[in-house]
Amino acid sequence: MTPTREIMWNVGLDGQIGVYLFLAIPFVLLAFGVARRVWMWRKGQPENRFDQMSNRIIGALRDTVAHGRIVRKSSLYGGIMHFLIFWGFVLLFIGTIIVLIEHDITVPLLGYSFYQGNFYLGYKLVMNAAGIMLIVGVLMAFYRRYAMQPDHIKTAPDDIILLALLLVLAVQGYLVQGFRLAVEMDEWAAWSFVSYPLAILFQELPEGLNRGLHTANWWSHMLTTKIFLGYFAYSKMIHPFTSFANVLLRRTRPLGKLERIEDIEEAETLGVARLEDFTWAQLMNTDACMHCGRCLEFCPTFVTNKPLRPRDLVLQVSGYMADKGGVFSGELGQADNFARFRHGSGPERELIGGVISQPELWDCTTCGACMEHCPVYIEHVPLIVGMRRNLVLEQGEFPAEVTNVFNNLERMSSPYQFPPSQRADWTKRLEQPVPEMAEQAASGTDVEVLFFVGCLGSFDSRNQRTTLALARILQAAGVNFAILGKEETCTGDPAKRIGNEYLAQIMAEQTVETLNQYSFKKIVTACPHCFNAIANEFPEIGGNYEVVHHSQLINELIGSGKIRLDPNSEMMKGTVTYHDPCYLGRYNKEYDAPRSVVQSLPGTGMVEMPRNRNTALCCGGGGGRMFMEETRGARINQTRAQEAIDTGAQTLAAACPFCMTMFEDGINGVGADDVFEVKDIAELVYDSMVKPPDQETGAAD
Repeated sequence: MTPTREIMWNVGLDGQIGVYLFLAIPFVLLAFGVARRVWMWRKGQPENRFDQMSNRIIGALRDTVAHGRIVRKSSLYGGIMHFLIFWGFVLLFIGTIIVLIEHDITVPLLGYSFYQGNFYLGYKLVMNAAGIMLIVGVLMAFYRRYAMQPDHIKTAPDDIILLALLLVLAVQGYLVQGFRLAVEMDEWAAWSFVSYPLAILFQELPEGLNRGLHTANWWSHMLTTKIFLGYFAYSKMIHPFTSFANVLLRRTRPLGKLERIEDIEEAETLGVARLEDFTWAQLMNTDACMHCGRCLEFCPTFVTNKPLRPRDLVLQVSGYMADKGGVFSGELGQADNFARFRHGSGPERELIGGVISQPELWDCTTCGACMEHCPVYIEHVPLIVGMRRNLVLEQGEFPAEVTNVFNNLERMSSPYQFPPSQRADWTKRLEQPVPEMAEQAASGTDVEVLFFVGCLGSFDSRNQRTTLALARILQAAGVNFAILGKEETCTGDPAKRIGNEYLAQIMAEQTVETLNQYSFKKIVTACPHCFNAIANEFPEIGGNYEVVHHSQLINELIGSGKIRLDPNSEMMKGTVTYHDPCYLGRYNKEYDAPRSVVQSLPGTGMVEMPRNRNTALCCGGGGGRMFMEETRGARINQTRAQEAIDTGAQTLAAACPFCMTMFEDGINGVGADDVFEVKDIAELVYDSMVKPPDQETGAAD
């Protein structure tokens, strides 16, 4: 009988029952903590997250268990560290279960032991390797948090406790095995490649001392396990459960789609002011946070030192929920936890203002970087917009600058103070007329492409140059297109992201009603915000269209030879860097078409900014921020403009009117407007193409 078995059998039956009752305590605490969290989730509003279950299960296994979304190039150190800790702990836990089954079921009831043959050898190898994985992962975590100290990592007071417990558990396991082998060295001992060298050292000690040390370590190992498991549900270590659940029940709709408030006229509550106003899935979201800080790495508000930090916002809501549910939790900070533990609950606070400040909510650019990089699919932007909706629609509190935006949308159908009758005035500067959809429909003329110009493209003088360039490209390529003219209205995107869902729905429904009057094959727009709304949000209100971004169509026209680029063009001789618009790139996964267009320009070299594609830094204009003053931290547009200038390029290629506006201001703000310029890709192509005789005027103007 091995020393481990002697410990259990020598306590007698009553003692064994006592040991297992003692063992049950942390599992009861764990079950209670998990049950309390689920109970709090269920207080949220209903939402269907149980469709496509087979795909959900595959995705959850791939992204969490297999670490497919955790081990990433942009966070390789942290991903490997987490992989080692997770799988080291899981394998050791499975090994412990095997020990219990062998000790209490197969040996006493069946007279059969697992500890023989190839299984036993494999078991030894895997357990020793798992312990090494756990120790290395924990040491990497210590080094990262207390030596490297990256800006996006938030070290909580109990981090050192959790890491120390994991480290002690792994070391104790090796010591228990080492003392056992020192007393009873079997023929396969060498397969325990960590414990075996320890056993050789321990053999120098008296056998009685080895037995005593084995017993002491066995009991201390059990006690450490109890402490760790008991604290599991009340610390960040709960995330293996909550994260798996969150990935399993993740949203499957497009990333760029914000849900409507259904039957908004009859809704009792508009937006989110209480925990109960979130959906149950959003509440589960906040409990899934791994504290890893990846949502901060490419967040423009974090980079520019603003109050909003997406991770902290999530943890604040999670801590508030734990407070409300009476769950002792590690989310709010140690002082709040101990106060809640002593007195039963924390001080009563409002969600908006008490837990989440208004500056945090209004700083968000809705760029989606937080959601794109979150390993467990937490949906930060819908959380923020939900609270914005309550501020706007129920409390009437929003930045003063957007008052005119709302008024203009209501009266002029755009964020600007221009009447609809002037929407097509830009066409007067063209060499050829542009037909309008109403005219074409009246004459029975078919239209292949509807050019949805957008508000900035129609009214803003700088962005009109993009509109003119695109129209001339389409005309030169012989594309059969038309515009809506004075019938075009804003898609509602600015109002929706700011939080005025009521106005946004009116604008969207008006646009869909107009579009549905006409027949066309596809829509092209130079605005990624219009593109995202039409492609992802219009279908649920009856607007089902094929929509392409102008970079995609231009790339197609170049590839098919319908427009030709002049190899002798002097318009573009130099280097270009390209900025990925958030609503085109992260939200709609279009990264290649704009780059293909830029790379096709004759005599032009392209250089990437360090943060590009899905790691690109926002220009600062999304989420209605283009219409608001930026008074906290550094200016996002200047930060991004400087990144572009630092590449050594002479030109920044844009593919979004919001980005164009923000970069014009940002380049001027850093004093580089004399040496660096921003142009839309349509302007770059038009300036570099072989033009038909009636367009030989030089620049896009």
